[in-house]
Amino acid sequence: MKNIYLLFGICLAAFLLNMALIKLAVDLPEFFTSHLNDLLCMPIVLSICLFIIRSFSRNKGIKISLFSACSLAALYSIYFELYLPDNSTRYTSDVIDVILYFSGAITFWLVQGMEAGRKSSAIKKAA
Repeated sequence: MKNIYLLFGICLAAFLLNMALIKLAVDLPEFFTSHLNDLLCMPIVLSICLFIIRSFSRNKGIKISLFSACSLAALYSIYFELYLPDNSTRYTSDVIDVILYFSGAITFWLVQGMEAGRKSSAIKKAA
């Protein structure tokens, strides 16, 4: 579980720092102003979802499946890259953002899997 908390903390800190620098009008490369938050979005949202699920579940080892993580990335992609650009001048559609949503979701899933792998290897060593 520590890996997920670490990923969440790093992503949240990077997001907050990025937003502060943007608000302070610091001259940043385009990746930071246009794409970094899309990469950080899924690990943050999925970590919060996992925390809530584990809070209400008796099974504290429950995991978010790859299908669920990618489904959430697909929903974010549809909403932010298809729906909002047609209904708001503030948003633009960008295929790179879709790739970054899925990259963030897969990164979360991989980190979560490393966490589960460490637990199972510790159980095998104890036996």
